[in-house]
Amino acid sequence: MRGRLLTTLLSLLMVVPMSAQTFTTGTLQLRNGQGQAVGLTLPASAVAPYTLQLPDSIGVAGQVMTLTAVAGSTATLEWSTADFWGLSGSTISASGTAAGQRYLGTANAQDLVIAANAAERMRVIGVAGPTQGYIGFGTSTPASLVDVRGDLTLSNGGAASSLRFAEPTSDGTNVTAFKAQAQAADITYTLPAAAPALDGMVLTATASGTMSWSTPGSAIPRGSYTPSSSGDYIHVIPTTGHDLQADDLPFVTCLGNSGFTYAAVVKSVDATNNTITVETSTGLSPTDRVMWMVLPK
Repeated sequence: MRGRLLTTLLSLLMVVPMSAQTFTTGTLQLRNGQGQAVGLTLPASAVAPYTLQLPDSIGVAGQVMTLTAVAGSTATLEWSTADFWGLSGSTISASGTAAGQRYLGTANAQDLVIAANAAERMRVIGVAGPTQGYIGFGTSTPASLVDVRGDLTLSNGGAASSLRFAEPTSDGTNVTAFKAQAQAADITYTLPAAAPALDGMVLTATASGTMSWSTPGSAIPRGSYTPSSSGDYIHVIPTTGHDLQADDLPFVTCLGNSGFTYAAVVKSVDATNNTITVETSTGLSPTDRVMWMVLPK
């Protein structure tokens, strides 16, 4: 009789649905037929009680369980497609921003920020406005399509890289490019602070690379010499402002009264005292001028 009663009770437990709560202290373990277990363990203390409500159906391969709603201490879980970029790369079927395509970025009007060591390194402006789409490196407020705050290096792989500017036509394929030569040391060119004042001006530079605008020939040493007395044929002319070198090329001419023909020849160059000695065919007076120019070698 007892055996029949126990059998009846076990049969009822197997066929009648049960709705209840089970409380387990410690670790809840699920074992397979080989005695292997997977356990769920709560923190030992300071736990705020909560409930996880599982999905009402089984998902499909590749889906993950995500929180879709939180009400009080109850969180609802649902199946969703694992739509994310993996740290080791992701396999996608189509790239782009259209429906069904995948991209890395924001789906609303917010900036995309890339950081390293918890510091911002690059930003793509997504907020609506005139700078939307601008990319900043080292700046969070790019002022142009690409804005780099800091040095920009064009590396090479054995051949010099070039900075290229495409011609301003929609179907153009030609470019204007700048590139460096092989050099023994770094070179820095500092551009002028203003635009040229006149047409035809050219860029000149100091030995340190500071550039400025000048008219062609303006850097050529030149000057005029006024004889101190009348009747002199030999004139020692200082090249004021120019450190004369022995192999410089001096040129001279005379400016005098009308009706006279003057000939002038350079007799010697004194690089020590920065003077050139000129002999004229006629003795000059203080009203005459000897105009000189030196072409540095």
